[in-house]
Amino acid sequence: YFFTAKNLQVLTESMPHAKFVDIDLMVNWVRTVKSPREIEVFRQAARIIENVMQVAIDAVNVGTRQCDAAALISEAQIRGTKEYGGDAPANPPSILSAENAATPHASWSDRPFRPDTATCLELSGCRLRYHCAMSRTVYLGKPPADMLRVAEATKEGYEAALATVKPGALCRDVAASWTKTIGKHGLTKPSRIGYSIGVNYPPNWADHTASLRDIDTTVMEPNMVFHLMLGMWMEGWGFELSDCFRVTESGHEVFANFPRRLFVKE
Repeated sequence: YFFTAKNLQVLTESMPHAKFVDIDLMVNWVRTVKSPREIEVFRQAARIIENVMQVAIDAVNVGTRQCDAAALISEAQIRGTKEYGGDAPANPPSILSAENAATPHASWSDRPFRPDTATCLELSGCRLRYHCAMSRTVYLGKPPADMLRVAEATKEGYEAALATVKPGALCRDVAASWTKTIGKHGLTKPSRIGYSIGVNYPPNWADHTASLRDIDTTVMEPNMVFHLMLGMWMEGWGFELSDCFRVTESGHEVFANFPRRLFVKE
């Protein structure tokens, strides 16, 4: 993101006898398998996001401005825990409220949270630049039947996707399990459901390598880390549920321990 066309011009002009070879994302691919020390830092980031998400859910209330909730979230991300201080994540807090919950990656506004609306929170704990992301959804009021149906189907698909994770499985196998499960509920999701994640700086925490999608044949290996990101962006509303996990020798480990459900405030 920071190596501009001008940077390339200066570099090549200053080294006229050098041969430049495009290695594309080679370094990123090397980083997809994490070391034991890196895995430990992910676990520390998980302790941070557990606290951050609780702060976020507590902050989503009727009449509270979205920007005020974002300020509390950012403070919690940087403060971290008593044991582990946090960093500012590569992505700012994603607070998708009301009609904005129908699309990913929107920012907060200064509008207050409204009754009878959903708010999707996609946040991260960040420790030594390693990211443990998480998404949860809050509903202010009594959720409509469609919201409850999508929330239940998403959770079922989440469990089916994780049950497929193991060394030797392909990324597309995980996506297929998800697609089959939500299809039983009459739902579809054309976009990917996750990606490799790790150490990163703004503007993005993804590795830009392996993706959990139906065309990705990347073979899963122990200590690969993914963000399983299940965003159901509907007409005028949305629901999100996500966690980071690593591939273990026999299955998977979800780093964060936080309830996986629709949070309702009536």
